[in-house]
Amino acid sequence: MSRRRDFPLSEGVRGITSLAIIVVHVWLVTETYGTDLISRMVIRLDACVAIFFALSAFLLYRPMIARRTGGPHGPSTREYARRRFFRIYPTYWFTLTVLAVVPGLAGVFGPGWWAYYSLAANWIPEYSSATCYGTQLCGLPQTWTLTTEMSFYILLPAFAWATTRLWRRRPEGGWVPVELALIAAAGTLSLLLHVMPGFPSDSLWFLFSFVGHFDWLGLGLALAVISVALEGREPPALVRAVAAHPGRCYLGALAIYAVMVAALPPVPFPLEPDDLAYVSMHLGHLAMATLILLPVVFGDPNRGASRRFLGHPVAIWFGLISYGLYLWHFTIAYQLGTGGAEASFGEVLPLTLLISIPLAAFSWYAIERPMMRFKYRRPRRGGDEEGDRRPDWPAAR
Repeated sequence: MSRRRDFPLSEGVRGITSLAIIVVHVWLVTETYGTDLISRMVIRLDACVAIFFALSAFLLYRPMIARRTGGPHGPSTREYARRRFFRIYPTYWFTLTVLAVVPGLAGVFGPGWWAYYSLAANWIPEYSSATCYGTQLCGLPQTWTLTTEMSFYILLPAFAWATTRLWRRRPEGGWVPVELALIAAAGTLSLLLHVMPGFPSDSLWFLFSFVGHFDWLGLGLALAVISVALEGREPPALVRAVAAHPGRCYLGALAIYAVMVAALPPVPFPLEPDDLAYVSMHLGHLAMATLILLPVVFGDPNRGASRRFLGHPVAIWFGLISYGLYLWHFTIAYQLGTGGAEASFGEVLPLTLLISIPLAAFSWYAIERPMMRFKYRRPRRGGDEEGDRRPDWPAAR
């Protein structure tokens, strides 16, 4: 395999899945969901959360371990922390403040302001209860996924340090199966904790941290390990097949999606009280994320179905502004739907997109992209954060 430091199709994945998540949220805030086929199809798009988690874990972990097979050094812990800070907080603070003024978010300027601005509000019952979903929202409810990822960001340097010691003790590739087994065990434990008797699986610290979603995050870690291990080597037949025929992966993901639509209740996975259904959703989402991300990691970004869809300039542009879309859209949709105007799904969806896309574009060009100079103000030691959004995006775009 060639030594690739960029995975341009990752932006297309972000772009397409961010739009799918908007559809799910608009469906929920217009109260049009039920047990019909359309509701089932829309709700099961929540598999995009698993894709986001796994993709983030892959793109962050891979540069940390690339040097194991002769790749560049990864960022220091200080560099990594600075990059994460400037990637997440400036845009989040700006969006939260603007939406707290217009149309208004409850509590953001109150005594608990620090919880909202630090992203800790999702762990505080007072700010996560049903009382926060009246005519005004408490902060940005969708940021529970961001809080979850922030907990993972904190864990990752320690995890990389521990596995690097494993790599040094098991040279010549002996570290790969052991590390994959460790990741699989941690992911399995995370999933089992959801159904373990007596375990507080409904606790906010569990639901909104890496502990409750390590199966999805672990997928990204495993893909990073395999990708690094195969650098400069002839890939196995399965990897060659994925690279040559990415469309088969997408068809497989579509088949799993169809099975989940038919077999599982039309309830978003965080709200599903039945243990068997919850585990089935998690596993189904894990399988879908695996099939969708395999071509991103191992496929050719310049040919085939991957290039036509994930590599399309429109998909990539939506990937660039996806963080802004994520932050802006829910409050807008809520105010247009059940929280305010009571408009229908057919009205709220286009209006949400019409308002959110320009705001997200502004966030990217005016805040996110300028923040890159602070993220990368020091010279790199021969490497960078693979797949991270940079002004000098590669020509594969």
